[in-house]
Amino acid sequence: MSQPRYNPRTQCDDWYYRIKESFRDLSGRVRCRVMLNVGFIDEPHRPEDIRDIGKCLTYLSKHQGQQDLFSSPLSRYNEFVRRKAEEFWREMVNNGSIDAVNAALEESRGQAERLVDVNTVKHTDARDVGAEWICLQAIRELGIDKFLAKEGWSEIRINTALAHLITRTVYSPSELKSLRIMDENSAVCELISGSTDWRPGFQSIYKVAPSLYELKDKLEDHLCRRTDDLFNITNRIAIFDLTNFYFEGRKDSSVKARFGRSKEKRSDCKLLVLALCINREGFIRYSSILAGNTADPNSLPDMVDTLNSKTRVPNDPKDKVLVCLDAGIATEENLRKIKGKGYNYLCVSRRRLADYELAPDAKTVTVQDSKRQPISLTQVRHEEGGDYYLEIKSPAKELKETSMNRKFKERFEEELQKARESLTKKNGTKAYEKVIERVGRARQKYPSISKYYVIDYIADNPKNPKNMADIQWRIAVPENVDKDSGVYFLRTNVATFDEKTTWDYYNLTREIECTNRQLKTDLNLRPIHHKKDDRSDAHLFLGQLSYWIVNTIRYRLKQAGENCYWTEIVRRMSTQKAVTTEATNALGEKVHMRMCSEPTEAANNIYELLKYKKMPFRKIKIQKSL
Repeated sequence: MSQPRYNPRTQCDDWYYRIKESFRDLSGRVRCRVMLNVGFIDEPHRPEDIRDIGKCLTYLSKHQGQQDLFSSPLSRYNEFVRRKAEEFWREMVNNGSIDAVNAALEESRGQAERLVDVNTVKHTDARDVGAEWICLQAIRELGIDKFLAKEGWSEIRINTALAHLITRTVYSPSELKSLRIMDENSAVCELISGSTDWRPGFQSIYKVAPSLYELKDKLEDHLCRRTDDLFNITNRIAIFDLTNFYFEGRKDSSVKARFGRSKEKRSDCKLLVLALCINREGFIRYSSILAGNTADPNSLPDMVDTLNSKTRVPNDPKDKVLVCLDAGIATEENLRKIKGKGYNYLCVSRRRLADYELAPDAKTVTVQDSKRQPISLTQVRHEEGGDYYLEIKSPAKELKETSMNRKFKERFEEELQKARESLTKKNGTKAYEKVIERVGRARQKYPSISKYYVIDYIADNPKNPKNMADIQWRIAVPENVDKDSGVYFLRTNVATFDEKTTWDYYNLTREIECTNRQLKTDLNLRPIHHKKDDRSDAHLFLGQLSYWIVNTIRYRLKQAGENCYWTEIVRRMSTQKAVTTEATNALGEKVHMRMCSEPTEAANNIYELLKYKKMPFRKIKIQKSL
């Protein structure tokens, strides 16, 4: 390019020359760059010579580094044009102008790759990633993957186990449904393997639970030690309880599945009993799967022996482990067993104290339950060498039991009234013995209220002594019906506990109730559909491993003041997705990007409380195709 400018040498206006290159970069933008300031050309020349110099420089730029096989195309220009073209080219090479243009083109390539046409953008393969990501971080925190590696498991086998375990924890599906969730809904396989294409095999998923169950004792010991180290747990309190799970199906060939007392009122189904011992933080210390007809008291000896083998009994009596248990397990024999193993115990008394006196210096302490309702605590007079009892009076419990007594009273009297009316009906039950049997069944149906009734049976006239003429009933002492409503007793062998301490320790039994609720409801372990006992046991153990993950997450949140249930945590975290974005860039290439969405405010709060990483990945460029 040229422009007129004052030439100091000639003292007049002259043409000032610059060599300038115009090019369109890879993003489509036109760019101009001055490559050399030539200045004034003092030698005589024609306008055609300036044009020819430009043609020569263009040729040299396009064919730099190439050798001419025949005569140079520049030979057809005059000597002045060739000499100036070579001179200007050497100067541009020396000052780096030629390389600067190439660098600008390469710079524009990176920008062109990132510049996409918004009309071609589409999002595909959206999958849930939030809940799976915190579960995977909890698993790595518990060291389950490293434990399996030490046991000789291959990498693909470990990945399969972790993928199924996380899917079981988040979605609570069957094995078949787990595969469908991995294929269509969840990004768990991508998180574990780093590949969007990897999926576990059909048969390998079904082998996960039995394989993990073979390592049950080792894996439980590892998790106990790991959580103790993570959260500095002392295990000075152990909580015992039993729960049961019902089956769908007949389970004819099962040894463990038996009919029993179902806590879900499913008396029509066979059951399995799960015995649990947890610490005050909610982590499982011991578990055992028992037959469905196992009574609560019969399960405790094995639980105590196992706990004794896992927990060191301290020499200092002040540091003894306190065992908290429900009234159903707290028989006299079991309490002696616990005491004989060097443990203290705290339980609800199985029997209601009849003739008791309050301690002479007893003071009534008022506390509040979880619903902010008042409860009175008073110490009972202690017998030398005996256990300590604490009288608990709950107005809310009294109201509930009074209402239940009233309802049972009405229903029991309805049964008696039906028996009486039957005496005068045609084809009604009139035989003396049959009537007594009918009343006896009513007594058996309502034992808590029938014990207060006195029932008189009046036989028919001497002509028909085998029939009943009338039934009459009354409550012997009406004030006794609701006398003990709302009153129960806590029992312990520890003399140093005051009223408030005893009550606080007893309330820890609610932690195991929370554990059972999470196993049954949040993790959906009921009903059990497996037909074989080993598969049923493996199913329950896989659910317990899921509970370890859930409780690790929830315990961290509770330490930070967040007490939401697992289902609520999953709901909040399910807002975070992994998405594949496809688009066409300025080069005409089709770009695929795998991106993870930013967590919502609720999900971000959970990440911060857990101190976990918020993003499994931010952007992965998968491929570029023309």
